[in-house]
Amino acid sequence: MVWKSCFALAIAWGVVGTLYAQSIPDPAENLLGPADVWPGDWQCLGPETPAADGPLGPTPLNQVGILQELIYGDSADQAPLKFSGWLDMDYTYRSTGSGRNNITPVMNRFGNEFLLRQLGLLVSKPLDPTDWSWGFNSLFIAGADASFLGPTAGGWKNTNPRFGGQWTDLNLTAHLPIWTDGGVDVKAGRQTTMLGPVGAMPWQRYFNSSDYAWYNLEEGRYTGVSATWHINKQLDWYNGLEYGGWGVFFANKTDSVNYITHLSYWLDEEAQQTKVWGTVLTGPTGFFQGGNTTTVELGLLHNWNRTFFQIIDTQMTYSKAPIFFQPPPGYQQRSYDVYTILGLHLRRTLDFNSRYEWFKDVDGGGYPGGFGIPRTDYFAVTYGLDYHPTKWLQFRPEIRFDHATNRAFGAAQDHRDQLSVATELLLKF
Repeated sequence: MVWKSCFALAIAWGVVGTLYAQSIPDPAENLLGPADVWPGDWQCLGPETPAADGPLGPTPLNQVGILQELIYGDSADQAPLKFSGWLDMDYTYRSTGSGRNNITPVMNRFGNEFLLRQLGLLVSKPLDPTDWSWGFNSLFIAGADASFLGPTAGGWKNTNPRFGGQWTDLNLTAHLPIWTDGGVDVKAGRQTTMLGPVGAMPWQRYFNSSDYAWYNLEEGRYTGVSATWHINKQLDWYNGLEYGGWGVFFANKTDSVNYITHLSYWLDEEAQQTKVWGTVLTGPTGFFQGGNTTTVELGLLHNWNRTFFQIIDTQMTYSKAPIFFQPPPGYQQRSYDVYTILGLHLRRTLDFNSRYEWFKDVDGGGYPGGFGIPRTDYFAVTYGLDYHPTKWLQFRPEIRFDHATNRAFGAAQDHRDQLSVATELLLKF
C-alpha cells in the first residue's frame, strides 16, 4: 500500500539521519536548541547555531530589525519599544481537490488555492531580566490565518474564511527579581499557550502545515494570568490560570478557570544539548454544560551536533465536554498523538526538515480532541526545505502525505489518502 511505503521511507530517513548526525564533529560550544525559545517569547523556534561562516538557521524575527530601524534610525537598538512585521503567503496543491478541508492540512486548509496567510505586526516592550520592570506584547494579524485562529468566544467573528483580522496576543508583562537569580516573569491578558513546541506564527514554525496535536489537542491562546519562575539556568516552571474557557478572547463564557503548568529542564549544565519538558492543562471546557478536559504533554529536544536536531513530542487528551455543541449523555473523547521533527542544516542558508506523526481519535467526539470520526488513526509524513538567503526572507516548499483508517480528507471527507504540495514565502521586516 502507498501509505505503508511512505512510512517505510520515513523510518529509513530517521535511521540514516541519526547515523549521519553521529558522524559529524560535535563541538559542545556550538549547540543551541531550537525549542529554547517558546512561542510566547516572540522569536523563531528554528535553530540558530553559531558556525564559522555565520549562524545556521533562519534569522529570529526580533533580530531582523528592518521596521525597527525605519522607525528609530541609528537609535533602534536602544529604543524601549520593539516593532516587527511579516508577510506570509502560500499556495497548496491537494490531491483530494479544491475547497476547504476541515481536518488537515492546516492552516493551509484550502486546496489548489493561493492564500495571503498572514500580514502581521508585533509591538512589544521587552522586560529587563535583571531588575524590576514592566512591558507588554501586542500581536495583530490579518489574512486567512486570522480567520482560522478566531477565539472560541469574545472578540469578533471573521465571516470571510480567507481573510480576517485578529489579536492573537494582547498582554501586560512584568519581571520580578525575587526568589532566585532568574526571578519571575508575569503575564496578564490574551497570550499563547505553553502546550506544544511549535507556534501559530510563520516565524515560529518549521513547516507550512501544522501537526494534528497543534490543531486538535491544544487551546492555542487564552485569556488569563501566567508566571514563569526561572529557578536556575537549566530549570523553568510555568503556571497559568485560564479564565472563561479554552481559547476565549477577554470573555467569561463559562465562569470557570483552567489550570496549566509546564516544567522544562536542560539535562546538561550548559543548557544547550538536551531539553525535556512536561505540560498539564486541566479544567472545564464546555460552553453548554459542565465537564472537564485534561491534556498531558511530554517532550524532548536533542541537539545531536551543530547541524542536526530532533524533537519528540506526545500529547494525550481526555475530555468530558466539547466546546462548540451540546454533548450527548455519557459523552467522552479520548485522543493520543506522537510525532518527531528532524532538522538538518545542509548549509548556512538551507535547512531540510521532516516530521512523522501518528494521531488516534478514539471516540470521534468534538474539539478538544476529536474530528468526529470514531476509531480513526491518522498518519502523516512531511518533508520540507527552508531556504533563507537573507535575514528577511524564507522560502519553504513542502510535500506531505496523510493516511486515515477511515474516510476523512477532502472537502467532502470522502478520502483515506491525501497528498499535499505547498510553497510558502515569508517576508520579515
